[in-house]
Order: sequence, then structure tokens, then C-alpha cells
Amino acid sequence: MMTRVSEALVRGAVLVQPSCSTFNETIESLVDALSHAGGLSPEFAPRAVTQLREREAISSTAMVEINVSIPHTRLDGLDHITAAIAVSPRGVYEVTDGLPISIVVLVLTPRDLVNEHLDFLSGLSHLLQSPQLRRRLQDAGSADEVLFAIRENERDGA
Repeated sequence: MMTRVSEALVRGAVLVQPSCSTFNETIESLVDALSHAGGLSPEFAPRAVTQLREREAISSTAMVEINVSIPHTRLDGLDHITAAIAVSPRGVYEVTDGLPISIVVLVLTPRDLVNEHLDFLSGLSHLLQSPQLRRRLQDAGSADEVLFAIRENERDGA
């Protein structure tokens, strides 16, 4: 059974209008939030950040046409998919030429769950194609609003 986005998101790793300005600051903040919220063992945090940076250097995960980025990696030591999200109407960070990325969903998957990793990313990407959901996420005032919007959209789309 495919892991739903709302099941993978760690409540304490939902950042609303974070004070990030770069991709690196964003992933560091999200990994730190995951670690503090119990979604990622602190011992894995440095490796997660390194692998996310390396993955992004190979090919950007930013979908500039919809102002979304999904940095992701498969990580040894995990036993389930875990995710964190940062949202802001003014942009969490900017890619080249000042293009804002307003929604960043960071995804960490156990290394051995190749198909589950691809299925989760596909489902997440499909979910974020909804302009209505993206607007609700960008305008959310709290972590609860973010999680509610995602759960509601999953239910409506199921």
C-alpha cells in the first residue's frame, strides 16, 4: 500500500513562512525540524543534508512553473518514508533569476524501498499539480492548516 503524503509528513516538521532564503538553508531547516520532531534520528541528519545537496547538484528538483521543489533522497538507516514541508506566499527560497519556490517538500526514503520511493514522489507530484492546493498551502497560517489542506486534498482525490 502506498504511503500517503499526510502519513509521511511529520507534524513538527511543517514550517510556515520560515526565514530561509537559499536552497541549502531550506533543506538544513527541514532536516533539523525532522530531527527535532522525531521523524529522523539526529545521527542521520548530516548525511541526509549531504545527500540532498548532492542530489540537487545533479538535477534540480524545482518545478519553477508551479513554484514547487521536492528535494529527495534514499537514505540508509530509515525504516519508513518521512517528509517535511516549508511553505510561504512570498517564497521559501529563490532559484536563478529570482524565481520564488513557495512550497518545498523534503522526502527521505529508506534506501531499499526503490518502488515505494518512486510511487511516493509520483503521488506527491500529482497532489501538488492542484493550483487550489498550492494556493492553500502558500497562504496557510499554521502547520495545522497545511496538514488539513493536504489531508482534505488526498481525500477528495482518492
